[in-house]
Amino acid sequence: MAILCAVAGAGYSRKLPLPTILCYHGSIMKKREGVTEKISISLSRSDLASLKKRAKRLYAGNVSAVISELAADAALLEGMHELVGWLGGPSLTDRERKAIDREWAGQAGAPKRARKSKKAA
Repeated sequence: MAILCAVAGAGYSRKLPLPTILCYHGSIMKKREGVTEKISISLSRSDLASLKKRAKRLYAGNVSAVISELAADAALLEGMHELVGWLGGPSLTDRERKAIDREWAGQAGAPKRARKSKKAA
């Protein structure tokens, strides 16, 4: 609960009585539905522009929905990281990963190198 105090009556006219302090005991924030929490974050202008652009395209401008989407992705990645750790760590080398990527892209085997032609003697 917050206490908000303001000065009333100051600066309008010299004929008004001395300023009065008004206090409101309670929250000025609207209660959030469900189990959400309000946070404050700092972002670069370009990152914020990207979030707003995505929010406009997918969520009728709701930036909180984009943040929730990103948080769900982060939770998924953390779960994958924990699973890999539980299984004993990475089992593929970079070379093996690249070979799999080539196979999925339709390129079987390692890329072929051009051979030098041998001249007949």
